[in-house]
Amino acid sequence: MKIPLIAAALAGVTACAAPVPAPAYALLPPEEARPEAALAVSAVCWIRETKTADGLRLEAVVQAHAAVYGTYSFSVTAQGPGGGTDVTQGGEVDLTDGKSATVGSAEFSSGHYRALLTLRDPGGELCSTEKLS
Repeated sequence: MKIPLIAAALAGVTACAAPVPAPAYALLPPEEARPEAALAVSAVCWIRETKTADGLRLEAVVQAHAAVYGTYSFSVTAQGPGGGTDVTQGGEVDLTDGKSATVGSAEFSSGHYRALLTLRDPGGELCSTEKLS
């Protein structure tokens, strides 16, 4: 009599431990990836690359989605046929909603490079991007 009861109890515990499929709401993307979260971002940063007659030009661009007053830093480390180049630039940024600006640039002979652009305000980092070749 005790054996069937123990077997039934163990079967119930095993059934409860079986994997359960995730509910549909768990499959939503994280909040950062949702379109409504993107609207809350006050600025975006990107590095524009342009081929030139002498090599390559990188331009640091920021665009405000709300009024932005802060500082930027733009650094480029490049290694090419003519040697290496290290460029560091920085300064203030004051943009109104919807405006964009090229805040820094560097031109160097073709080769491999690493460029980093960061925009900060008194509250912290607003945006940052890195470009590698």
